[in-house]
Amino acid sequence: MKKYILILSVLAVTLSSCNFLDREIEQNYDEALFLKSGASNLKAWGMGTYNYLRGQNAVGGTLMAVACDEADFSKPADIQKFNTGAWSPFTNPDDVWNYYYKGIRHANIFLEKTVDYKNMIVGDTVKNKANYLDDLDDFTKLRAEVRLLRAYFYFELIKRYGGVPIVTKSLSLDDDLKIPRQSYDSCTNFIVNECDSVYPVLAVNYTNYLKPSSPTIASNDRLGRLDKPVARGLKLRALLYDASKLNSTYDIQKWTKAVQAGVDFVNDPNCAHLKITTAYKDLFTGQTSYDYLVPRADKNSEIMLVRPFEKNSNNFEKANYPVGISGALGNCVCPSYNLVKAYGATAANGLTTIDKRLAWNVALPGSTMGLVNGSARKVDSYVGGLDAIGAKFGATTTGFYLRKMVCDNFDFSKGDNKSKSWVLMRMSEIIMNLAEAANEVYGPTTNIPGLTSGARQARQLVWLITDRAGLVRTSVPTDKDLFRTWIQEQRRLEFAFEEQRFFDVRRWKIAEVTEAAPLLGLKVTNTAGVFTYEEFTVDNRVFDPKMYRYPIPYNEVVKSGGAIIQNEGW
Repeated sequence: MKKYILILSVLAVTLSSCNFLDREIEQNYDEALFLKSGASNLKAWGMGTYNYLRGQNAVGGTLMAVACDEADFSKPADIQKFNTGAWSPFTNPDDVWNYYYKGIRHANIFLEKTVDYKNMIVGDTVKNKANYLDDLDDFTKLRAEVRLLRAYFYFELIKRYGGVPIVTKSLSLDDDLKIPRQSYDSCTNFIVNECDSVYPVLAVNYTNYLKPSSPTIASNDRLGRLDKPVARGLKLRALLYDASKLNSTYDIQKWTKAVQAGVDFVNDPNCAHLKITTAYKDLFTGQTSYDYLVPRADKNSEIMLVRPFEKNSNNFEKANYPVGISGALGNCVCPSYNLVKAYGATAANGLTTIDKRLAWNVALPGSTMGLVNGSARKVDSYVGGLDAIGAKFGATTTGFYLRKMVCDNFDFSKGDNKSKSWVLMRMSEIIMNLAEAANEVYGPTTNIPGLTSGARQARQLVWLITDRAGLVRTSVPTDKDLFRTWIQEQRRLEFAFEEQRFFDVRRWKIAEVTEAAPLLGLKVTNTAGVFTYEEFTVDNRVFDPKMYRYPIPYNEVVKSGGAIIQNEGW
């Protein structure tokens, strides 16, 4: 029992601080004793850094899709302040400044206190050399993973706030606490350098991992932890954002760095196990009750990074199932008609499209979703139906229901449930990121230097993604400007509801168009099999140019004594 009290105490130290300037440490534990308590306790401390990975429903329990042109929310919520402009340095529905600096502080303290880990972990394994070698391998990689998580947290900060203070140690009263923001480029360089530094130490993949003590016996007890592909992927993501219009005037050197990061990923044999799978829908709902969708080479082979969020649960389904189903709570994400039309499905063509992703991402009127007494149930979101707009409080506001990430074969009366994860990085993004950057440097039809096999042009890279969607390859543009617009739309369709669109339209600086446009819904009437359609405005939204960046929290600006400068317009 004493061992677990110590763990909780030391975790309280890192979790209790409000931001990176907090210095007080609660003296409610014996630090020296804890640091000598063995590998298992120290590992639990380091693994606690993973807790700061956020899921895609972290803003008021719903998706960021609600705050952009992808969706509406069926009930009033703080996240809708993004759509009305009613947010500020005092009230921000997605204010993650303190949250991520807590995670960074946790990482910093762990890394500082475990520099001598090779000796620190001997205590409980000295009797068994094999155990020590396994712990040594585990801890060496864990420290690299914690550094990579810290880099990931910094990226999540800068994509929202712009440049931020970079802090790589825990601060004391003797330190200079007036730490200014660094430039966006400097922050990106820090992230990129961390990705490069930890890459050699990270595991290639934790599927069937061979530990030093048992090089012939595979183990899967580290599944889900960060590996080499994540370091490559985060580097590419950071460089792509750095080159994008929000953060740079057109700089071919920045775009070239992003291209090279993508080429390095594709050429890396340590990333060769990652594939564009044919089972798009299975990327977001576990295949069994116990499948957390962790990255693994033998299945889920497109997934690179996840945040597990539910174990054997149906809470997400209860929130997002059509409200006419008994057990549905009506707290749902409602896909917009703007998005449905982007897939090519309109009232004029009866909501039909060749793009398969629409049916995988959105539940259309008349499609099937959920089970009742073992039988598939149709979505009755037609005007006057049990799931229709206004049918009850919490019903869809747009005429559509969310399908992506929702297990659509649940029977609530039987208590059906599954374990789930938020997918934070996957192979499709790597390909799309590389294609976007390569187009800016070489155009869509020029061979990308360094790619020596397989798809070698930006236009060819995306074919596996468009093939899966059911699009013909000839639909991919050959003109540079058209390809840029096309890939922006394809990212919208491929990554719908995955917390990409909200930030994409900002880094491209097109949010003044996309986010200020009315959010649309569609009323569909079914009269004896004759369908009529009425487009309507769900919400008139606003976007001010200052909203390209989040405001720095007011208290942080004040406490910095002028070192932290507020973002323009706030």
